[in-house]
Amino acid sequence: MLQKNEQDEVVLDNLIQIKPIIPIGGKLTLLKGILFRLQMSLQIFHFLLSKKIDYVILRGYDTIILFPFLKVFDIKIYYDFHGRGHLELYQQKRFLRGHVVKWSQKIILKHCDNIIVVSDGIKSQIEEYAYKCIYLPNGVDVDKIKSIDSECPVNIPEDKKVIGFIGNWEQVMKIEDICDSIDYLKDVVVVIVGQGYHYEKIFNKYGQKQNIILTGRLEYNLAISLLKRMDICIVPYDKNFYMSKVKDFFSNRKISEYLAAGKPMLIADIEGIPGYLKENVNYIKYESGNPEDLANNADHLMNNPELYSKISHNNKILAKEFDWEQIVKKSGILEDM
Repeated sequence: MLQKNEQDEVVLDNLIQIKPIIPIGGKLTLLKGILFRLQMSLQIFHFLLSKKIDYVILRGYDTIILFPFLKVFDIKIYYDFHGRGHLELYQQKRFLRGHVVKWSQKIILKHCDNIIVVSDGIKSQIEEYAYKCIYLPNGVDVDKIKSIDSECPVNIPEDKKVIGFIGNWEQVMKIEDICDSIDYLKDVVVVIVGQGYHYEKIFNKYGQKQNIILTGRLEYNLAISLLKRMDICIVPYDKNFYMSKVKDFFSNRKISEYLAAGKPMLIADIEGIPGYLKENVNYIKYESGNPEDLANNADHLMNNPELYSKISHNNKILAKEFDWEQIVKKSGILEDM
């Protein structure tokens, strides 16, 4: 849980930490996880009553536990919806949990007061509730990114071009495409900042490969300093993942950061590319699962100064529309509260 604090950033001092009474590790982790959720719910109930809270923003199917209490005390519920989670679980063949998520979300969507969506593609999955959706895409602090001047934490020769990725990647990201593209590129270094799905497997396969740098997680300022060193940023969606097949589904924070840094992008050829991005205006498309095509497009962009400059300029302009202040203002969420 978060609480208001004089500091502008989220740090441990303005987090209310809830620790499990029973350690969750070891045997019976599912049962211990359920007990911990109940413990969290009781502490949340106490916090809401003691602070006389009027509004809550919830995310996750397990927040259904809170709904009876919130309804009894007439606390307005904003649900942060990020897609039909059960479809992802079905794709992973986790059918039991998928059914639980499916029916929990049905109840949540029906009984919440408003639904926060980050993209038109996500909204299209719940057309029956479009009337209570609030469009609030992922934003970025443009001025903060511009002002960061930290020393680059990785020593990269000045004569090398850099293509890369920052952010914690999800299952929908095909990081291997970026790593394998180095086999088709000359005088280029691949830099990937962050961790995520199958990180150890990817690190073991590519961590010692020449001209590939996997930094793991970095402090924000250092990550942005590396972003500024990149010549091209890659958004490596996997075309076989269910979310990739939903038109305009994605609204990733990393894309907003790439825009704010004025970086040209290569994005995998999926339906889910954010609708506000235009091909050959803000990005160039490559074939998902084809690292050679990624490399060819990166080489084309780096050797076409006019196109490179145009896309960089367009992205700096577009980034202004995704400054947090502008996004919140356009969403109308403050007027609704």
